[in-house]
Amino acid sequence: MTYETPASPTSAIPTYTSPDPTIAAVSRLTEQVASNGIDADRVELLMLAHDARDLGVSPVLIDVMVDEHAPVAARLRAYGRVSSRTCALAPLGHRSMRQPVLVSA
Repeated sequence: MTYETPASPTSAIPTYTSPDPTIAAVSRLTEQVASNGIDADRVELLMLAHDARDLGVSPVLIDVMVDEHAPVAARLRAYGRVSSRTCALAPLGHRSMRQPVLVSA
C-alpha cells in the first residue's frame, strides 16, 4: 500500500493506490478465504466489492458476498463468482483509486 500526494496543491488528502493489480489482490484474498473463511479479511473483501461494483459485476452477488447474515455457503459461492468476474473484467494493470480511511482516536 502506498499513498501518493496528488499533483494539485489544493487537494490536501493523498490518494490511495494499491501497488498490486486486481488479480494479485484477489489471489491473496482467495488464499485467506480458503484458509480462514469468508470473513478472513473484511477490509479486503469490501475493497473487492468496491472494485467489482466499479467494473459492473452483479450488485446482487456483491451484496450476498458481503452480507454477514447470509449463509456461509451462499457467501462463498457469491465470492467465487464476484472474484472471477472482477478478474475477467479488470484491465491489465488495473489499480484501484480510493481515498484513505482516516481513523481518529
